[in-house]
This record gives sequence, structure tokens and C-alpha cells, in this order.
Amino acid sequence: MKKHFLLVGLLAIFTISLGLVSCTDTPAERRQDAVLEAKEDLKDAREDVSDALKAERNDLSSKMDQAARDLDTEIEELDRKIEKATAKEKAVWQERRKNLAAQRDELKSDMRRVGEDMKDGWNDFKVSTAKKLDKISADLKAD
Repeated sequence: MKKHFLLVGLLAIFTISLGLVSCTDTPAERRQDAVLEAKEDLKDAREDVSDALKAERNDLSSKMDQAARDLDTEIEELDRKIEKATAKEKAVWQERRKNLAAQRDELKSDMRRVGEDMKDGWNDFKVSTAKKLDKISADLKAD
């Protein structure tokens, strides 16, 4: 009976020892865990960048929509002025209307590009559009 308990005890100690040794992370397992964690961090960072880009596009799109509406309003006002203007005034108003319509058309073309997937050239597009919006704003205030 003593031998039986001793044998069972040794078997239990051996099993526990084997379990502890086999459960300990090996360097390869730690590397694999680190790689998985890095992949998860990269995925999170990619999602954060994607969310930030979407927010930036939405903000720019909103500003472009507002500028287009402002241009449309100004063009409609110029059309009313042209109807009542003298020949000399008409020439001035028609030239201004032509310039504003060209700006509006260019802005609408840019607005279509906002929806495109522009991974390359987004910053250039954003800076260029901001300059155009500033010019439009200045032109509308110059009236």
C-alpha cells in the first residue's frame, strides 16, 4: 500500500512538473504573441487613421458644399443685377459671373474627387482645395 501511494505520488509530481514545464512560454511562443499583438496594434492604428481621414474628408466636403452654395447664391444675385443693369454695368457683372461660374464648376469637379480613394496625393489635394476655398471666400467678400 505504501508503495502504491509512493508510486501515485511520484506520478502526480511528475505530471505536475511536466505540466508546468510544458505550459511555460518558449521564446518562439513569446515572439508569436508579440507578433500577434503588433498586428493588432497595427490594425487599430490603421482604423484610427482611416477614421481620421474620413472625418477630414467629411469636413472638407462640408466646406466645399457651403462654398458651392455661396457661389450659386452670388451667381443668382448677379443674374438679377444683370437684368437691371446698364450696358456698361452688364459687362462688369457678366465678367464677374463668368469668373464665379468657372470657380463653381472647378469646385464641383473637386467635390467629385473627394469621394474617390486618394491614398496618394491627398495632402496636395487638400492644400489645393483649401487655397481655392480661401480664394472663393475672398472673391465673395470683394463684392
